[in-house]
Amino acid sequence: MPDETQETDLLPRGEWQIEAAYLHNLYSTGGPSDIGQVLIRYGFSKRLELRFLTEAGSELHKYIENTVQSTFPAAASAKILLLKDHRCLPDITLITYLHLPFYNVEKDKKAYWSSIFLIAFNNELGKKRKMEYNAGVQQEAYSTQWAYILNAAIHYQVVDQLEIFSEYFAQYHPSDNPQHNVGAGLAYQLNNYVEVFAMAGGTVNYAESNHYINAGVAFKLP
Repeated sequence: MPDETQETDLLPRGEWQIEAAYLHNLYSTGGPSDIGQVLIRYGFSKRLELRFLTEAGSELHKYIENTVQSTFPAAASAKILLLKDHRCLPDITLITYLHLPFYNVEKDKKAYWSSIFLIAFNNELGKKRKMEYNAGVQQEAYSTQWAYILNAAIHYQVVDQLEIFSEYFAQYHPSDNPQHNVGAGLAYQLNNYVEVFAMAGGTVNYAESNHYINAGVAFKLP
């Protein structure tokens, strides 16, 4: 968090981190969604991070079905480091999510053991800039439909404590128009254990518009 582009870095072995965020989404029709997100991360080994993600709030079904920044109401996740600090190649990480279909936000729809598979890349562009990008596939939480995912973000380290970024993220459905989104945000490191962040963005050239703000905090447990 806060950007939708997944980073390649893993937590060191034995460390815990909790990231919590609030999202307010506005749509072209109907009421807004107010969503809380919590991501719990644990560094299991040098090359493996285990995670648990939950998203809940008002109009959750609309958020899950109509936005790209949604993931699943509840999901187990793993991050596997494939390549790091190669002289010529970017850092590469495999990221997976598995939807846990125990919280059905729409009673008339079946929840699936849906999954996400992402390959995340990171290129360092000097001492202050980096470019992160992802490519992968996602199955919808309440259907068997799959979508392609493409995310990319550029980060700039203003000072040691402050980082700003801009990003593009999208889903490409085989039977529907692609949903393009752009956003920008910042993250500020209060100390070695606490970071606060915020982001705003929205859809571009898409019939069902979605504009949102996102703010939250991350805690690394001592």
